[in-house]
Amino acid sequence: MPSRKLESLAAGRTGSLRLLRLLLVVSVALPLVLFAGIGWREHRDSWAEVERNSRKTALLLHEHVLKVFDTMAMTLDRVDERTRGMGWPEIAGSEPLHRYLKTLNEDLNQIGVLAVTDPQGLIRNASNVFPARNAYIGGRAYFRTQQEADAGLLIGESMVSKATGRRSFSLSRRRTATGGPDGAFDGIIHATVDPDYFASFYHRVLADRGEAVTLVRGDGQVLVRYPMIRDENQALTLPPNRGLLLAIQTRPDEGVFLNTSYNDGAERFYAYKKVGDFPVYVVYAVDASLVAGMWWRNMALDAAFVAPATLALALIAWLAYARARSEAQTLRLWAEEVRNRQRLEEALRQSQKMEALGQLTGGVAHDFNNLLTAALTNLHLLGRHLPEEAKRFLNGANTALERAEKLTRQLLSFSRQDAINPAVVDLGDSLHRMGDLLERSIRADIALEWDVAPVPLPIAVDTVQLELATLNLVLNARDAMPGGGRIRLSVRPSPVAGHARLEVADTGTGMPPEVQARAFDPFFTTKGVGKGTGLGLSMVYGFARQSGGNATIESRPGEGTRVRIDLPLSPEAPAAPPPALSERPAEAPKPLRVLVVEDNALVLMATVEGLTQEGFIVETADHGVAALEVLEQDQAFDIVVSDVVMPHGVSGIDLARRIKERWPHLRVLLASGYSPESLATMGADTAAVLAKPFRPDQLAARIRSIVASPAPTSPKAAAVRSER
Repeated sequence: MPSRKLESLAAGRTGSLRLLRLLLVVSVALPLVLFAGIGWREHRDSWAEVERNSRKTALLLHEHVLKVFDTMAMTLDRVDERTRGMGWPEIAGSEPLHRYLKTLNEDLNQIGVLAVTDPQGLIRNASNVFPARNAYIGGRAYFRTQQEADAGLLIGESMVSKATGRRSFSLSRRRTATGGPDGAFDGIIHATVDPDYFASFYHRVLADRGEAVTLVRGDGQVLVRYPMIRDENQALTLPPNRGLLLAIQTRPDEGVFLNTSYNDGAERFYAYKKVGDFPVYVVYAVDASLVAGMWWRNMALDAAFVAPATLALALIAWLAYARARSEAQTLRLWAEEVRNRQRLEEALRQSQKMEALGQLTGGVAHDFNNLLTAALTNLHLLGRHLPEEAKRFLNGANTALERAEKLTRQLLSFSRQDAINPAVVDLGDSLHRMGDLLERSIRADIALEWDVAPVPLPIAVDTVQLELATLNLVLNARDAMPGGGRIRLSVRPSPVAGHARLEVADTGTGMPPEVQARAFDPFFTTKGVGKGTGLGLSMVYGFARQSGGNATIESRPGEGTRVRIDLPLSPEAPAAPPPALSERPAEAPKPLRVLVVEDNALVLMATVEGLTQEGFIVETADHGVAALEVLEQDQAFDIVVSDVVMPHGVSGIDLARRIKERWPHLRVLLASGYSPESLATMGADTAAVLAKPFRPDQLAARIRSIVASPAPTSPKAAAVRSER
């Protein structure tokens, strides 16, 4: 059945599924929405109830504290009446006064110590001991405040009592002096508050865990806290910009607020009330977790009634949906199978196209290499016979041929047939060495950013091709940013296991999907005529594949482009630079005898002439069969230089193999435009390969290098050389 018809049927089933899915969602969502509404109402009611209870509790605690303060105020007034008219020597020596103070202290549980202090700050009589020890309190803040002016009934600061050794606070007033309130300062009467009294009362009031009561002065100093969490010897002061002090700025008498505790960081709900006219607030706190627990209990009770009805309704809708879904699933799988087959066919066609293009470009470039070899060799020989004024024309021709050679290498790189010279290098170091070249290749309005991982990433690649691929990517990024931007070079371990990743990202115009799909195709370019060959990205793709990795592109119009090259890591470490060789006097080269095997007449003629002028004795053969016939008669050659692709059924690789079997002393150098990887699959010794095109001096240098290296010897080889 055609895929369009399948898709039409699947679309119809999808519409039915949407309706059933909507019914299923409504059957679940509607009860949940109602349940959420109930939960919101329960949550609001829970907090409202907590607020009411907190205000009531704060009012109860307020009445208790107010009663305590009023009682202590009356007690201080009675002591003032009892000591009125008495001088300080009389007060200090009066044991009846001590008993009177002690009796008042015993009758009032909230009082810790009741004392009378002279204008110099010495306690002259107290309820706890007689005679008084003349303890000095003149440095305390409440004493200095009363000394400066009549402060009435003053709530003192939190402090550690010298009498009890525990943290407490005091209430104080001036002694009535001669001349009334405007008379001279004549000491104070003061009483410390017993913290156990408040702790005992609050313990009876606060039955649940998570509740707390605090007495706080208007300046934020904590007088009493139950339960006390921190060290009793540490004075506590509330921060001025949050919590209670922030709340009383807008509601100075009473109020509620939610805040995080300064003691343990727990979130609590607070209710506070000012204690009469005193600058003191009683604060009741309850943990927000208790409110949440109460809310969850109510919600659990509601859920016990809502859940069964919701599940029953959802089950009915689910059964109908599951039946329709199974039918639609079958159609979808069928349609997906058809689409997968179409995608596989498209991928196969793309692979076959790329392979065909690779074979085509490789074949053309290989033949072109022979022409370039002949041209370069002849120009090199011609340059030896031209006058100096004519060599500038020769240089122009050589420049054109070098560009043609570069173009040929790009074609071979794409087809993965380029002759490469792999070496183990660190990817980050190799790119850093290109820094100056890359900086000069971009414009001033483009920033080049580097992000190189600080770990070694050894890879085995042709360094020239790596640099050329990187340069091509940077130049493409530059051309994609006519208004300037950023190019980022990133070197990181690849997400592909055992690989390193080189990424070149730009902020340019990006590519639409149809352009991105063809970006690696050879000769495909979006640049104007004369501005690009379309081989830059295809060379990058060929380099990545030839090096055992892969290249990918990620791009969107207006969002820039990212080209990623994943290259396999090498188990070997990068080679150290070779040591400098000591200078030795040059030795006169010995004439070498060379057999050149080449089926292309132009290449053969140029190669023979070039080697002759380099001082070699040259014999030739048109193909591999002829070369074997020559060697049957004469093996006194130092080396055989052979092309790879030749007629008559004997290729250069076959010729090298037969020479190695029959005349192992003979060296063989293969000249080819194919990569060592390709030659290796054909069975060639990739260590003795010279890449086409080449000049005579390059061929001569390679021959001398091979002949100078150690060679296997045999009695037969020794006999041949002795005949020479």
